[in-house]
Amino acid sequence: MINDPLRDWPGYTLRRLSAALMAKLAIRLAALDLRPAEATVLLVIGANPGVTQSEVGRLLDIASANMTPLAARLTDRALIVRQPVDRRSQGLKLSESGRRLMVKARAIMEELEQDLVERIPAAQRDAFLGSLSKLARSVQND
Repeated sequence: MINDPLRDWPGYTLRRLSAALMAKLAIRLAALDLRPAEATVLLVIGANPGVTQSEVGRLLDIASANMTPLAARLTDRALIVRQPVDRRSQGLKLSESGRRLMVKARAIMEELEQDLVERIPAAQRDAFLGSLSKLARSVQND
């Protein structure tokens, strides 16, 4: 077996874990003809009806050049609808079919999250998840 000189680096380990989880999520969401980013956007819009495309992009750290075609795909599939907010902006909301698909996507995502959490020893879960949240907030606020 080849030696991985980075295996003890937390950032590297988190990236590898994230990549593995995203691959599993992509496989599960394919049954709904959704990509992980599309499912995430549906969840954000579902939780924030009327949110603008740029607000969604900022929240999820999706570049405008990537957010525009992503939103267009969801609009073309009649999963989201646009509503004027003012002269310059349009808010996004889920269509009825978008809401139904979002519920299914959320169930898939929650199941994957539960599978992950169950791999953490029960006695360590609260401490681990709390530390992970604090770490994420501190890195995001840098």
